[in-house]
Amino acid sequence: MIACVQMKLNPDDYRTEQRFAAKILGIVERIRQEAGEGRLLVVFPEHIGTFCLLANAPERLWAKQTFAQASTAALLNNAAGVLRQMLAHKVSPVRALFLARSQELERIYLSPFVEAARRFEAWIVAGSAALRWGQTDRVFNTAPVITPMGHVIYRQHKVNLVEMEQRAGLDLEPAPLNYVSVVRSPFGALGVAVCLDAFRQDVRDRLRGLGANILIQPSANSRPWDDWQQEDWRRGCFDAVVVKKEFELAINPMLVGRLWDVEFEGQSSIIDQNGYVLQAESHTDEEILLRKDLLD
Repeated sequence: MIACVQMKLNPDDYRTEQRFAAKILGIVERIRQEAGEGRLLVVFPEHIGTFCLLANAPERLWAKQTFAQASTAALLNNAAGVLRQMLAHKVSPVRALFLARSQELERIYLSPFVEAARRFEAWIVAGSAALRWGQTDRVFNTAPVITPMGHVIYRQHKVNLVEMEQRAGLDLEPAPLNYVSVVRSPFGALGVAVCLDAFRQDVRDRLRGLGANILIQPSANSRPWDDWQQEDWRRGCFDAVVVKKEFELAINPMLVGRLWDVEFEGQSSIIDQNGYVLQAESHTDEEILLRKDLLD
């Protein structure tokens, strides 16, 4: 069974870590109830964990009118820790904020997925989040893979960053191509290409060379889902699986909804070499795509 989650951003789900956990556990519980017994692979969209940076923040932060204002409030609320990281690592305030809150962010983000994987016996690709790499000053857009035992067995870092993720935005770091690898699972060899990476031939070639037969593309598209964007999106998983037959199957969960003035749109899909197996009906609403006859 495959479950491709088109999750909708809701500020209330990020106000506290308890609300975020309830959201994730509720989704996976609903999927398991529909799926029944058997092997289960659940895939979430890109950046759903990045906004955990704001969990447990004072209510005055949530009262701000824009994402930029909320980010400034978060910096001020963590001023001491941010300053320490800026002085220690000579990094920007935004990077310093991620470093200062790295342990808490990772705990808030990953704990519900680990619990869900164990409780509902599922393999989970937990979307992605801006996570610190060890104790370095490097922060990657990272997609973790979790087993039904609750073990985070792999973390795929994004290689190609979009404008929002670069220095003037989230100030993340692009990963080297040789950081891209493949996860062996009961479903096959999983190749995780975080959003833009699935559009890049060098990333796809590396995944193919390592034996991946299932392409997983957690995505968050911050542009309007108009005719041009829909057609352009076919250069990713559709091109890789349907046109070029590089992989047997692709799973592309997309983030939708908004936080303040930051908005995401898109239609999630499951694709095989014949075309779209399933595609979300809406580009703005939460949906879960389920397919029982694949990967059995």
